[in-house]
Amino acid sequence: MPDEFSDDADFSSVRTICTRPGGGRVITMGFPGLDTDFRGQSWINPGLLDATLSEAAAAGMQLLLVHAQAAELPAEAMPLLRAGVKAKALRCLALPIEDYGVPNAAFLRGWHRLRPVFAQVFAADGAVGMCCHHGAGRSGLVAAMHLVEAGKAPAEAVALLRGQFPETVENEQQYRWVEHHARQFRSAGEGAGV
Repeated sequence: MPDEFSDDADFSSVRTICTRPGGGRVITMGFPGLDTDFRGQSWINPGLLDATLSEAAAAGMQLLLVHAQAAELPAEAMPLLRAGVKAKALRCLALPIEDYGVPNAAFLRGWHRLRPVFAQVFAADGAVGMCCHHGAGRSGLVAAMHLVEAGKAPAEAVALLRGQFPETVENEQQYRWVEHHARQFRSAGEGAGV
């Protein structure tokens, strides 16, 4: 924690709140509470943590997916996040993706297991939140996956997210992966609406 900091909670790291075809919303954000002090050291800012979770909860978030890897975060990050989501009666699950990377086989196994949970949240007009380090690459990629599975074309899904946060889906590999996911999803006959 820095020597001096402001605990003003009038800001958050929510990047996008996008309506999803068929109901519900996807929300992208930087890791709730992640801040940097004047020395460049990362720490969890309680005001930023609360403001981010409060904004996301007000937008209907019921489930938060964490795509950052543990090694990227301060040691106290996950315990403080879990306490914050519990205090707001939310759920939080880790589905890590390598920074600047794309989902691997372990991620996809978790994703497939969670599809019924996603469907339940969206059917109740709720929201699924995604966070990584900054809330751009991995969070945007996963939000685009949700939009593609709801029927959006990859370019349309990414454009919708970038309309609110231009850094979303931050590299060509991630964009191509969204296109690949759309083809796989459609060729498997899973159709729209998940």
